[in-house]
Amino acid sequence: MPKRPDPRWTAPEGVEVPRLHLYNSFTRRKEVFVPQSRVVTWYSCGPTVYDDSHMGHARSYVSFDILRRVLQDYFGFPIHYVMNITDIDDKIIKRARTRHLIQQYRKSQKQWDQVYEDLTRALEHHTQAIAATTDPDKRKMMLAEVEKVKNAADALKAATKDEAVKKQEELLKCAEGVLGEWLDQQKGKEVTDNSIFSELPRHYEDEFNKDMEALNVMEADVVTRVSEYVPQIVDYVAKIIENGYAYEANNSVYFDVAKFDAEPNHYYAKLVPEAYGNQAALEEGEGALSAASAQEKRSPNDFALWKASKPGEPAWPSPWGPGRPGWHIECSAMASKIFGESIDIHTGGVDLKFPHHDNELAQAEAYFNNDYWVRYFLHTGHLHIDGCKMSKSLKNFITIKQALAENSPALLRISFLLHSWKDTLDYSSNTMEGSRQYYKMITEFSLNVQDLVRRAGLSSTQWAGPEVALQEAFNTARLDVHKALCDNIDTRTALDTIRDLLTEANKYMNSHPQVNSQLLVNINSYIWKLMKMFGVPQGDKSSSGSQEKVVAVAEVVGNIREQLRQWSRDKELEVGEMRGRLLGLCDSIRDELLPPLGIRLEDREAGAPSIKVVDPGELMAEICAKKEQEEIRRQEKARKKAEQEAKQQQQKQEKAVLPTDPKEMFRTSEYSQWDANGLPTHDAEGKEITKSQTKKLTKLMEAQRKKFEKWQQQQNS
Repeated sequence: MPKRPDPRWTAPEGVEVPRLHLYNSFTRRKEVFVPQSRVVTWYSCGPTVYDDSHMGHARSYVSFDILRRVLQDYFGFPIHYVMNITDIDDKIIKRARTRHLIQQYRKSQKQWDQVYEDLTRALEHHTQAIAATTDPDKRKMMLAEVEKVKNAADALKAATKDEAVKKQEELLKCAEGVLGEWLDQQKGKEVTDNSIFSELPRHYEDEFNKDMEALNVMEADVVTRVSEYVPQIVDYVAKIIENGYAYEANNSVYFDVAKFDAEPNHYYAKLVPEAYGNQAALEEGEGALSAASAQEKRSPNDFALWKASKPGEPAWPSPWGPGRPGWHIECSAMASKIFGESIDIHTGGVDLKFPHHDNELAQAEAYFNNDYWVRYFLHTGHLHIDGCKMSKSLKNFITIKQALAENSPALLRISFLLHSWKDTLDYSSNTMEGSRQYYKMITEFSLNVQDLVRRAGLSSTQWAGPEVALQEAFNTARLDVHKALCDNIDTRTALDTIRDLLTEANKYMNSHPQVNSQLLVNINSYIWKLMKMFGVPQGDKSSSGSQEKVVAVAEVVGNIREQLRQWSRDKELEVGEMRGRLLGLCDSIRDELLPPLGIRLEDREAGAPSIKVVDPGELMAEICAKKEQEEIRRQEKARKKAEQEAKQQQQKQEKAVLPTDPKEMFRTSEYSQWDANGLPTHDAEGKEITKSQTKKLTKLMEAQRKKFEKWQQQQNS
């Protein structure tokens, strides 16, 4: 009996099937992604929650979300995704402490003479800090803060009695940073209540979650807070000491880099070996409150696993005394607790490579005594603002909330999709305009297809040369998108491929009276399936088709109907006037009444108008932009018209002015005799004009003659 062929598809001989490759920061090249087991384990470094999330956070977490969605929803990998929240950190401690002290200071209700004296001392302290800082951006920001406080103080001095209370509040508000630093120096050590250090991070964690929800970022499967893993971190540090890779010093614990590096199966700074010994980066990683610890270390390259808490800092019990975890140990301990001795994917921003991620690796490998704690390290690129590094001192610091106030979540996500996740992304007006144009392109295509089906119905009977060509373009696009996503999840190339496909689809739709609408629907469905997979929000779905929208449209129809009834009863209306009113009403329906409801009418040369249901906010913004452009064109037209009228008026004035006849130009008291052409021969005293004078006067007369003849020609034209 003959063997039946295998029904499963296999690639023809010699045809290579694309496989998913990811850029691994370990090897600095793209590698085939092969998870260790059926479920992909993924740990992502989360935020340090002490302030509002900014666009740098969006760059990382939206990019991670895109990668996660593609691996999970396109390639079909089951993923277990864990993210941490850093709620114990030097920045958090300092910010929470200064805020608490400011609140206490405000409650103390000091006399304003005392407040002025305190502010003077605070500014002196701030000035000393400015002199000590080596960061030019930080110095610039601190100087600006001083200037702001001084201006507010001057405004208060010049204020009237009625304005005084308001100006006092403004002064205290803008002086909080300067005053808080001074108060922290004076009374920071007295802050001992641990709850003070937990309220601030919890507030900003909630704000971070709101920002992520607004950006359509999927929630992690597990969120780990450092404050809730302190006992596990203590055990983790103890095991590293037991394995011989850490030591206790003055109630703190430090990682012994030299000991770790001496082992044959270990080496430090795997990700960025060229940064080994970079003291500036290491000190920044240790935190601003830990500078004094350098004297306790065996080597400047060693870093803190456990920090002995000083007065004014939160503390947890440990075998080495009251203290708190170091920044780097938290991720090693928490990720190990969830996933064990090895993780498939670890993600973070490129700025975390060294020392944070290199220290994480060293700690975990010292704990497990292995060299494979992370298999694939993926780092997102930097985010710049208009070509510059984002910085408060440069006044280009943009929070996620500010960005969302100017752009929709869909536009922000598309701007990330149009760039490689591992390269620097420049957030600028040009970037967002490119995103806006791309989103408009795919949404307009979708609306046109929907309108086509509404008017002509769904048809699949048309199949000739144009349909064959478009189907082939569709097939090629799907293969090219797959290749792009296999190539390090190259969303930029994928979106470029979609753009080319839509160019062909639009040509087909606009060039043929009869089309295969099913083919266009298939293309549209494929595109929006991709967009959904990428996490692009698809307009305002909450109100589409809802009862409220139906009622709103019905109200518009009812008002128009009543207006028409009133006009029909007005017997004094002339036919011409009625026609004008009806045309005006038609325009009003299209331009004013329906757009706020998200309904766009587009007039067509023949037949009913195209009807497109879109996001009301986007449509109103589009109309406003159109009106602004029309106003600009109107003003430009008026300017050119005014210039033309002024030019014409000037020409009229020039024509109206009768120039002097050259024969008469020298008949003045300066001369006493002239020849037949009016050229002087004798001066006023009767002396004969010299040859040089005659030559000069002749040139003047000749020039005047040309002007006179030109004027005569203008009058005759």
